[in-house]
Amino acid sequence: MQKIVVLAGIFALFSAYGAPLQLISHAGEQYAAPGHSIPAYKIAIERKADIMKLDLHMTKDGVLVLMHDPTTNKMMDKKFAIRRKTLQELREQCTYKPKGGFEQEKIVRMEQALDLLKDTPLQIWIDLKGHKLQGGILAQKAMKLFKEYGIGNERLMTASFNQSSLNFMKRHYPDVRRVLHVSISSTPDGKCILDSAPKGKNIFPPEEVVPHLLKKAEELGLYGFNISIWKPVKKEWIQALKAKGLWISFWFIQNKKAAARALDFGGDAVVTDNLKEVEPFVRKMEKKNASNAN
Repeated sequence: MQKIVVLAGIFALFSAYGAPLQLISHAGEQYAAPGHSIPAYKIAIERKADIMKLDLHMTKDGVLVLMHDPTTNKMMDKKFAIRRKTLQELREQCTYKPKGGFEQEKIVRMEQALDLLKDTPLQIWIDLKGHKLQGGILAQKAMKLFKEYGIGNERLMTASFNQSSLNFMKRHYPDVRRVLHVSISSTPDGKCILDSAPKGKNIFPPEEVVPHLLKKAEELGLYGFNISIWKPVKKEWIQALKAKGLWISFWFIQNKKAAARALDFGGDAVVTDNLKEVEPFVRKMEKKNASNAN
């Protein structure tokens, strides 16, 4: 815990003095190509992503593939549960819905993504989506592949809503930075609903949000949080978390308005599917702010 918090503190301090906002590609450049497809990942690299998010599930025959949901129907032309089909069955029986002129894309193995990423400077953010159903074997297989590709743990982060996934990584791969996804919404009487707490115990007055998150950071040995940018989230909450040495990213940042809010709040990173718009705007604003500071 101490090592990760110290490292997070260094990054947070650096960010406060003008470090570039890190751009996390959510599913590759999903505005330009089918999400989680090879073209989407290639375009994200070309459009200067700093971190690539890889959502991992495991097929019936033990192959790691990239997909946000446990089923294929949101992104592909047929509905299958990934864990109930072999890789060959998935590749033969379903295709990504056409987007951006890409019409015959197939589900992507983790190895294909690592072939694209291994010789780049990008960090890699893994979300063990299948952990709830498939347990630690998913993480073990992923970490074995990173080792085979010569990708060191210093390039890795693991992020999840699933706290058992983060606890598994804490126990077995403690030097991989851990990030908790957090969604915060409001009740009609102005209290806050946090999905990081169990149902029935997840409603907090605003002044208890930061203490709750700091407790979670201690329990899970977190490097930081990935937080929804919009109300009721407050700038002072973000600054309080960063003051404790925690790294903060925001989701989803798909346009200039959201990017401007993330910069104003002092985030360290943003999650986007639209680097084409977000990247040039962010870099332009950073240059402007640096010029004003001088």
